[in-house]
Amino acid sequence: MHVFISYARRDQSSISQLRADFERLGHPVWFDRDLDGGQAWWDQVLRRVRDCRALVFALSPDSLRSAACLAELRYAIALRRPVLAVRVRPVDRDALPKELRDTEVVEYVDRTPESVIALLKAFNALPMAKPLSGRLPAPPAIPTSYLTAYLARIDADDLSPAEQDELFEQLSSRLTSAEFPAVWDLLVRLRGRAELTPLVAVKIERLLAPGWRPDPRGRFDARHWDGQVWTTLVRQGDREFNDRNSPPASSAHLPTALEDTGTDELPLAQGRHADPEPKPRRGLPLLVAAGVLVLGGGATGGVIWAGSGPDQDAATNVARNFVDAVNTRDEAAMQRFVCGRDATENAHLYRGFLETANVTLESVDVSGADPRFTVLAARTSGNSSVKLNIPLAEEDGEWKVCDISRALSGR
Repeated sequence: MHVFISYARRDQSSISQLRADFERLGHPVWFDRDLDGGQAWWDQVLRRVRDCRALVFALSPDSLRSAACLAELRYAIALRRPVLAVRVRPVDRDALPKELRDTEVVEYVDRTPESVIALLKAFNALPMAKPLSGRLPAPPAIPTSYLTAYLARIDADDLSPAEQDELFEQLSSRLTSAEFPAVWDLLVRLRGRAELTPLVAVKIERLLAPGWRPDPRGRFDARHWDGQVWTTLVRQGDREFNDRNSPPASSAHLPTALEDTGTDELPLAQGRHADPEPKPRRGLPLLVAAGVLVLGGGATGGVIWAGSGPDQDAATNVARNFVDAVNTRDEAAMQRFVCGRDATENAHLYRGFLETANVTLESVDVSGADPRFTVLAARTSGNSSVKLNIPLAEEDGEWKVCDISRALSGR
């Protein structure tokens, strides 16, 4: 029998770790990974509740407002399934539903070895789930929410131009703080419809363009959206930083392949419209090797900083726009931020970079004689990644990305 985790979509990052902890302790886990909606989806959820060993309720402000989460909890209690409450985001005990007010709550907001031990102890203390017998309680009806209704409309066989425009207007008007993560996912799903009219497609692309948005995970003030996926670059107050541990630095010698950081949290491009005639892709290791060959062929040294160019904010803006162009596979936009020499001599390196990597901007430093910005470059296939320090140079009073061969060779 499995452990059923009931959670709100916004808490998915915490749930991934919670699931991993249960599985390491030898307990198989089931949780709803999809946003399919509809009666078939709800029937599967309820069947999993009936078959579970215990229901783990991930406590957060969003799960306590979720009709689906509360229905799962009450159905499990009606079936006499053991219930364990695990707090994944701060919430007062006074806000708990009556079904959980007398229940022990395991603290998991900040995961520590102690919290994992407490989780194991609390789970082992639960009574055994008894086999279901006799007449079962009536299953709860599918939650009547905007989400299910919108999903059914987006996935309909026929979506007329008028329906497309209406869906876009209704969804875009619901991008409030509480509903933002789910509505954003729905807009991304709508963007995937092949028959969108040019007008609706342009509206969606403008709305889903790269930029800062409210953090869908609710952990920071804002998170950077690269046009396709959420990156690890976040903003809290007036600070911008990466929200996860930095991977091991690439080796000092000339790299011939990407270093494997062993993480599953790398930004992976998803949901892009396929090109009618896809270009052949090279692996990023070949791209790096190509950088070495350019150096061997007599590439010149670093660009000299003139000392009177744009400021740190301007450099950060150029670096971010360059990263956005790479992640959205927009070669024309990328070339606007490349210095004239590299546009001529190293165009193939930039093209290979664009075709094979997803990039997260980590930092920008123009304080010294060798201004650069640091990115985490992840292969579009697999989970290997490498840190690159890409030079910036002043050209006609503006920052430009220049001499990328130095970054690719590790210099």
